[in-house]
Amino acid sequence: MKYYRLWVLAFLLKFIGSAWDASYHFKYLFEEYSIPHIVNTLGFALGAVLLFQEWRRKQYMERFSRNLITIGYVLFLIGIPLDFTYHIAYGIDLTTWSPTHFIYYIATDIMIFGVWRGYFLYTRETKPTWKSMHTWFAMFLLECFMFPNMQQENGAISYNQYIHGKSIASKEILDLISDPASQIFGGIPEWVYPIYSVLFIGLLTVLIIRICRDVTIPVTATLLYILLRFVGKGIFSAVGYPTSYVPITLLLIPLAFLLFRKTKWLAGLVGSMAYFLALFAIHKSGILITPPLVMWELVPVAIVGVLVPVVNGLVKPITQQNKDKQTA
Repeated sequence: MKYYRLWVLAFLLKFIGSAWDASYHFKYLFEEYSIPHIVNTLGFALGAVLLFQEWRRKQYMERFSRNLITIGYVLFLIGIPLDFTYHIAYGIDLTTWSPTHFIYYIATDIMIFGVWRGYFLYTRETKPTWKSMHTWFAMFLLECFMFPNMQQENGAISYNQYIHGKSIASKEILDLISDPASQIFGGIPEWVYPIYSVLFIGLLTVLIIRICRDVTIPVTATLLYILLRFVGKGIFSAVGYPTSYVPITLLLIPLAFLLFRKTKWLAGLVGSMAYFLALFAIHKSGILITPPLVMWELVPVAIVGVLVPVVNGLVKPITQQNKDKQTA
């Protein structure tokens, strides 16, 4: 089990480095050898050592999981020169939503899924529970899915500071900003963010429940994610780095699936609407500085919330039919 604990450490270093990097670039210009990049690279390197060890001895993973992780690593390495080239061609971007950044996200998703699959099969004789490393791997996958939203979450507080003349960004960053609202929020339409959040946390929730047969793992994984985000927020605040809005209302989506276990579409509807309405209430009340929202966004959010479990339910009979054909 030590082998998979080291994978947790590797992904945790990448988690820390990525969160730090998101905060860092709201204060300083892009730097190839910044400390957040180094921390992220340490996690990447530790994972590479673990993967190399597994290719040599083949003790803890089966072939498909090893191949998946290897594909993720190769894709990530391809993304590095592409990202540098993108910056050279188009200048410094202030968004997490650039095409080359998504290569990083997809590559990391593949790595995490490969390791998690290996762990799932390695421990298949024991039922998955929230007390196991399943919670950690689910949290890492959630963080990777939600990372593009860091643009808006960091932007919420950074924009508020900017318009009140209290920005802590460097002069180089401020000189780049010609359209504050658009650039600080990544130039992405505001309605994309809540729909994106509901889609991916809903998708992750229903898949975890389906594969692990445990409705508590998505809840504990989201709680762990929120806890670590608060820890990071506290540290960044203490050292004078930009902080962000922590997406606490995301928890309402897996909680809905916990409460409405037998009616998945209802869980999706209740969870997505509760997530959006709670966030909207916080936004309007001014209790916290949140990303911008408009009430009409509730409609597509609710539709996506219902569709995710419904589509997931439709896939199951098809899969079962294929198994029946193979048996026949």
